[in-house]
Amino acid sequence: MKKNKRVIILLSVLILGIGVSLAYFVGKTIFSGTGATTEGRTATVNGSTLDISGNIDFGDVDIYPGHQTLSKVTATATGNNELIAYNLTWVGTNNLNTNLKYKVYVSDIEKEISLTCEKKKKVVNGAQQLNEVCTINGELGEPINEGEIPKTTEEQTIKITDTEFITSKEEGATKYYYIIVEYPDSGDQSIDIGEGFKGKAYGEISNTKADVNILGYFIKNEDTGKYEEATEMPDNHYIINTEESKCTNGAEVSTNEEDNSVNIKGLTIEGTSCYLYYDKIKSASEKTLVALKLDSKGSLGNSFTGNACALNTNNINHNADDTSEGSCKETNQNGIYEAKDDYGVSYYFRGTINNNWVKIGNMYWRIIRINGNGTIRVIYSGIVKPSDGRWAIGEEANAVSDVEFNAEDRDNKYVGFMYGTQSNSYENAHQNDISSDIMNTIKTWYEGNGKGLQNYKKYLDGATGFCNDRQINEKEEKWWNDETTFEKRGFGTNSTAYAPFHRLYTTNSGEGTPSNIQSPTLKCGNKIRDLYTTKDEKGEGNGALSIPIGLITIDEMIYAGGFAGKSNYGYWLYTGDYYWSMSPKFYRSGALMFGIHENGRTVSYYTYQKVQGLRPVINLKADISITGSGTIDSPYEISLATDSFE
Repeated sequence: MKKNKRVIILLSVLILGIGVSLAYFVGKTIFSGTGATTEGRTATVNGSTLDISGNIDFGDVDIYPGHQTLSKVTATATGNNELIAYNLTWVGTNNLNTNLKYKVYVSDIEKEISLTCEKKKKVVNGAQQLNEVCTINGELGEPINEGEIPKTTEEQTIKITDTEFITSKEEGATKYYYIIVEYPDSGDQSIDIGEGFKGKAYGEISNTKADVNILGYFIKNEDTGKYEEATEMPDNHYIINTEESKCTNGAEVSTNEEDNSVNIKGLTIEGTSCYLYYDKIKSASEKTLVALKLDSKGSLGNSFTGNACALNTNNINHNADDTSEGSCKETNQNGIYEAKDDYGVSYYFRGTINNNWVKIGNMYWRIIRINGNGTIRVIYSGIVKPSDGRWAIGEEANAVSDVEFNAEDRDNKYVGFMYGTQSNSYENAHQNDISSDIMNTIKTWYEGNGKGLQNYKKYLDGATGFCNDRQINEKEEKWWNDETTFEKRGFGTNSTAYAPFHRLYTTNSGEGTPSNIQSPTLKCGNKIRDLYTTKDEKGEGNGALSIPIGLITIDEMIYAGGFAGKSNYGYWLYTGDYYWSMSPKFYRSGALMFGIHENGRTVSYYTYQKVQGLRPVINLKADISITGSGTIDSPYEISLATDSFE
């Protein structure tokens, strides 16, 4: 079984500085220097700090070969019982002709240690030679490391300790290092006159994790609720369960929330063993799905065929017994499915269903989908409780009816939910300068007409956008049997097909007829220009909207069960009335927008046409409390988790 260990890695921290000059020749020694005092720095490891201070002295005058210096360095760890691994490292050059020697000792308590060096003289072959013999005063025990600083003019890095461990304490835990540097006696060293060595010593957080043996990884099976052993550390879709995970030696398991890494805390000795247990991380949309007590059936992909609609022939809706050519007859795709949107995984409601009803005050809404960020996208369904599971928007419901998208249609810019003041280029035509007529109608509806939705604005999420996808379709497609292709210019009266048209009409056929395969998407192609949002108190959103309301997209209609050119009386978006989407189709002798036909199929209208219905769309915040079961008799009703209605 593969065992993965995640290590803590931090940048090295400058601890010590040293620079001296040495000189020696037979009969006389010339040396000067003052040593180098430590420039102390602090390293931070999660919630603990490691502070190393001290100095390495080699600044004596008139030294002889064999001379030694004693330096003390302290390492203090402050925090909550975290085991920190670190090294002392020397970086520099040794221009001498002599390798310097060093020994490192460590103690958990401070000791009274000193060095006594005695100069000696002797005559060899008529020449006077000098050296020193040094003695340690005090008990240091055995060195934890020893070695040489080789002679070289090139910069070199030497670890003067192997990996050291210290466990942080609230009051601070300290280790004491005693370092002896020796200029060894190797005979005539006159060649070292005027030379020296210089460098810096560092306290460096080690890449070595404490000696922790992970004996097993276990992942919770969502179906059985039991943990099953895995062959390696789970990926970032899982989070460690600190209650289930266990370690020996009294150590505890915790998680670094920033990167989901695993920390073993409370280590006082090496050789600790752990069993780690993991749970799947639920995304924001998964959490909302769970809060609604709903389940997903998985993904259908993004290709929908003409026979995959959700007409239930036993449904009580109008024309349910329609068997004419082009009607949907399938019942095998009713439920909740998933697809990617701009925020993550979205869960959309499809087919003949009756579990997506929401009530806000006296208003009824239906859930289109749970957005990837956990917010809930709903579409207006009137103020009167439907009696037969459907709702036809009309004046009797005090809804918005006989609405035009834009009073003008003789310009590409009028496909915009907002559009530009000029239309002499694609960029100018599709600026967000002027509100469309339908946007102004929505504002009026929002602010008055007895709807009172503005009284519930704290429930509405403004940073989740509504997509008016105005990307140009770049394919060389034709309209019907006309040999003329679209000009793909997107301004003025140039014939231009937009991206939603391609996804619905030409994915399979290569011409402008409805395709047998349609490929909707929940992602907005141009998020800066076409994804309309408000700007909230945190500054999130692009501020294109003054109120957080939009319209459904034609792609969302396809995901729900609609289809171009095929009637469907059975899926939940069917109302028996016409109504608008905010997805453009193309410009050809006028600007056309997609919508829903009275028989449930997708259709298009010129922007100036007064379509029978308007169904505003809003996004409910992810942090709301929800009651109810989502049926028409027990709709979901909302309140903020930490607040109440105004």
